[in-house]
Amino acid sequence: PIEVTVDACLFDMDGTLVDSTPAVEGYLSKWARLQGVEPAAFFEVAHGRRARDHVKIFQTVPVLGSSLTEAELDDAAREIESSVLEEGRVLSEAGKDGITCLPGVGKLLSALKQGGARWGVVTSATNSYASSALSTAGIGSTPPAVPFLVTADLVTHGKPHPEPYLAGLAELNKLGGPPIDPKRVLVLEDAPPGLASGLAAGCQTLAVCTGQPRSKIRAAASTYRSVDFNR
Repeated sequence: PIEVTVDACLFDMDGTLVDSTPAVEGYLSKWARLQGVEPAAFFEVAHGRRARDHVKIFQTVPVLGSSLTEAELDDAAREIESSVLEEGRVLSEAGKDGITCLPGVGKLLSALKQGGARWGVVTSATNSYASSALSTAGIGSTPPAVPFLVTADLVTHGKPHPEPYLAGLAELNKLGGPPIDPKRVLVLEDAPPGLASGLAAGCQTLAVCTGQPRSKIRAAASTYRSVDFNR
């Protein structure tokens, strides 16, 4: 094991803190087929990116996503995320996993809170979806459960652009304490776009193999790697 000492942590949400795979794949597989895209090809590039980016790149029905205005892209993204949440609710009511907390996450977040650590969540989801998903998973979405959320609504450029994690660094500095040095911040991610975003923001990164095949995570640039938060 490698011991890493940092001043703060920034977490991705889906696939890092929360497992929404059954709900996401259940709905988005149907959505991708509607757009004439094989789900496997869609998920190869979609994980870790904003829903509005899915629409812009892949949507052909009812209109080309690339022809939509910014406001229309936002509306389409909200519709997708709302459908994913509904898929999760239906799965949960059927006694299946819908949107759940990943193993080891509760223990890790409790340790961070008890230790007075500075941390937050930086996600490609909108605030509405992130708040619902975190609450459904039993983590909570507002202080003190989660000190802050940087969501897709708050940035112009999504991951792999550095803007989301640069915004996260700015939020960390608002929590008080000495100024944050990005090199002393650990970004925890499960998707190549998020890892690239964290590195581009000047942070260290920890890739977790919870949302992607290990081969894909191994191929992504990252400072450290871990199987999951139980290790």
